Amino acid sequence: MIISRLDKQKGFTLIELLVVVAIIGLLSSLIAVGFGNARLRSRDAKRLSDMNQVKSGMDLFYTSAGGYPDATIWNAGAVACSGQRYMEVPRDLSTGLYYTYTTDDQNSDACGAPLWRNYQVQFSTEGRTELGDAGIYYFSPRGFTPAPIF
Repeated sequence: MIISRLDKQKGFTLIELLVVVAIIGLLSSLIAVGFGNARLRSRDAKRLSDMNQVKSGMDLFYTSAGGYPDATIWNAGAVACSGQRYMEVPRDLSTGLYYTYTTDDQNSDACGAPLWRNYQVQFSTEGRTELGDAGIYYFSPRGFTPAPIF
């Protein structure tokens, strides 16, 4: 019996290798898409968590100082008064900038700046959250709203 040379060769054919490479490419692209969505949801969850921490810090500041801080205090990076620090001002995860903070209805002066009766913080979400679809939202002492309160 004659044994051909082809029977002795071991290894994969070109088509088998291409099929394996195609399957690996397909699986890696599915995984990449899944991780991208997880990162987006993670950033949105962090934004909402930041807003809840802002509420706590602002409530403490209001109780102590008798009003909400001026934008100059917010833009300094930390809400503080008379040597007491109430919170670090959070930054947006996508831009690295502070969230937009505005005030309304001046109350009094303290901490070297005016105090206010009301504030709102503007932030945006990248995907659907418990607040609704992706977009710009506002946070104030009244809670979350899709439109500015002033």
